[in-house]
Amino acid sequence: MNELQQRHEALTKIRLAAYEDLFGGPPTQIFSPASMFKSPDAKILIDVYIFTLEFGDGEIDIAVTNGMSDERLKNAEDPESPLRREILQYFPKCTVDHARRLHDMAWLPRFDEFTLDSHHTIAWNSAAIEGTPWTSAFFLRPIIRSHTQFECLIEGDEMSFLWHIPISEAERAYKVEHGADALIDRLEAVELPWIFDESNRPSLLED
Repeated sequence: MNELQQRHEALTKIRLAAYEDLFGGPPTQIFSPASMFKSPDAKILIDVYIFTLEFGDGEIDIAVTNGMSDERLKNAEDPESPLRREILQYFPKCTVDHARRLHDMAWLPRFDEFTLDSHHTIAWNSAAIEGTPWTSAFFLRPIIRSHTQFECLIEGDEMSFLWHIPISEAERAYKVEHGADALIDRLEAVELPWIFDESNRPSLLED
């Protein structure tokens, strides 16, 4: 195990303890880079943990990245306060394709060294599930209060979550033109389900 892997493992122990405390137990599944990709990045190590929670008459999966916060992200608005973030998303059932997308969303700002925070978007050229229009991403603070309030100390910095909301390229263009608050208004207008299901996801744009 090299120095980078040792550091990731040490920070993983801190995050995992905090995750287990927040979600009430250990992960039910772990997607490692090797299980998601044939040739995983050896320098940016990001796993995806799945926590299964009882919800209503059934269960949901909460998918959470592990490794985005190994390094600080630049804070364009406040250079003296670098960011530590991890990404989460809510699913009826998280598949390996969903996990790959979360990995990529966490990997990209570290690879390209840009700021990713609430109200930001990322354009992508394909959807997590082939044939669906949800190619891009919009990020907010989580909708569940305990997830919004969650913080974990990583090397002296407070780490918190970003909620990943898949959107279409047309919806991303709407946000670019009208602003994040206008897109949030559309989320509220259509009562967008917070548990993401490709087969039951209304458009945010008016006909």
